[in-house]
Amino acid sequence: MPIQVPTRLVTERLVLRRHILADLDPFAAFLADAADTRYMAFTAEQRTREGAQQMLEFVIASYSSEAPIFSLTIADPASDAYLGSCGAQPLAEDGSEFEIYYTLMPEHRNQGFATEATQAVAGFLFESTDAERLVAFVIPENLPSVRVARKLGFDDDGPIERQAVTSTLSHQTMQGRRYVLRREAHRRG
Repeated sequence: MPIQVPTRLVTERLVLRRHILADLDPFAAFLADAADTRYMAFTAEQRTREGAQQMLEFVIASYSSEAPIFSLTIADPASDAYLGSCGAQPLAEDGSEFEIYYTLMPEHRNQGFATEATQAVAGFLFESTDAERLVAFVIPENLPSVRVARKLGFDDDGPIERQAVTSTLSHQTMQGRRYVLRREAHRRG
């Protein structure tokens, strides 16, 4: 069952909206910075401007397809500037479990934006889908990502190894932790 991708979610300090081509420059800059993406399995080609543009265009085109990709820009409400992205994808065929992700441009970190954006996406998923669990796969050394998961009430569900699925990285296994937010815990939070 495909996820319904909202056009816009509004939080106290942010707007989460569908990606647009105007997001390309900051998105490409993020992907090109090895320090920003050291915990992510992007290929060398995807880290180029052309690769970033192909990914962005693919996601934008998916919004009007039968299989939309749930990926939103975290934007400044005044300027509409790209601050990062947040999204989700189903992990279970029955729609009971989704993987959730969040990224921020370096200059917008340490302000609580990732927590605020992820809270909005979590709320949307719990309200509009059959999700019982949201999962964040986090590399333990990525302390800011661990802090976001913990602030939102995700429980550390133990270690996990994931095989990178992209062709040039398919030989790599990423080791991390599986953080889980259950619907009940989200309601209490």
